[in-house]
Amino acid sequence: MTESSEVFPRRTRSTAAFERRVGTALGAHVAAGSTLLVACSGGPDSTAALVAVARLHQAAGGRAVAAHFNHGIRDEAEAAADLAYVEWLAGCLGVPVLAGGEGTAGAGRASEAGAREARYRWLASAARDAGAVACVTGHTLHDQAETVLLRLARGTGLAGAGGMEPDAPWPVACEAAGGDAPLRLLRPLLGIGRVDVAVYLEALGLTGEERAPRHDTSNDDLAFSRNRVRHRVMPELEALNHRAAEALARFAGHARRDDAALEAWAGREAAALMRVEDGAARVERRALAELPEAVALRVVRRAAKAAGLSVDAEQAGGVLAIAARRGARIDLGGGAAWTDAEAVWFGATGAGGAPRRT
Repeated sequence: MTESSEVFPRRTRSTAAFERRVGTALGAHVAAGSTLLVACSGGPDSTAALVAVARLHQAAGGRAVAAHFNHGIRDEAEAAADLAYVEWLAGCLGVPVLAGGEGTAGAGRASEAGAREARYRWLASAARDAGAVACVTGHTLHDQAETVLLRLARGTGLAGAGGMEPDAPWPVACEAAGGDAPLRLLRPLLGIGRVDVAVYLEALGLTGEERAPRHDTSNDDLAFSRNRVRHRVMPELEALNHRAAEALARFAGHARRDDAALEAWAGREAAALMRVEDGAARVERRALAELPEAVALRVVRRAAKAAGLSVDAEQAGGVLAIAARRGARIDLGGGAAWTDAEAVWFGATGAGGAPRRT
């Protein structure tokens, strides 16, 4: 491979503009002098993320660590070449590499969800090993558009339609992600499209057979739902609007904004209408029924959570349906909701199925 100074030239207008956008996106989420883990598969998006974040963060006195995970899906020779590319790239940047996979990767072979969970569990452990405060991924504006479409197709609500957040809690529950300072997931490329990524890589000189990022052939496999959206659905939408990806990402931003406003409204209403007594949550029945449905459903979910219960969208709707009358009841997982003359109650289920306030 070529020496670092030849591969990564001095900052040009093109590279500086891209890196400014990444730096702005990282913004207040990253403290000076901290350590960031950067997930890098060796593909174009994560390669751009690793280069930009390493340059920016190291210049600010911080430390970057590259993390490469082998899902066990690709041919062994291809997987080895992926890792070799990431190691070469990290060497050019002067950052260490953590690699994982093999035994843990097998859990991800069965499905996209399984692969995602295995990857994030390992990344959480790698971040803790590196002393990182957060993990950066290379998700782009186009990934955001695909995520929105997938969630809408599955019947998501407003929160799901908001897609991915630039700064988010750890997406998989695992011990390594918790603690006194829970790990965060940062996506500084979420507002940047793949064309801009390609221009940045070209400006860096990461082109040609030796220097170009790796192509993951599993991204062409139409057995995966995201690939079908990417290769079949998005081209059709872009034929209608060549900026369809930007439009979908903009919609996601509007959805997150509106969801946050509704959540804030619901929080105020819950504070006024809800009380927790002996382990059961109580919400004023008539006042709940008079709220706009979008707000009332959020109050229901808050009350259920306060009682140690979890409700899905259908169950929350069922609770709201009984709020208008007394003496009604609906079973929930591990408990129930029931009404009396003044309130809707949430709590554990007593012997014989009767409501029990504990």
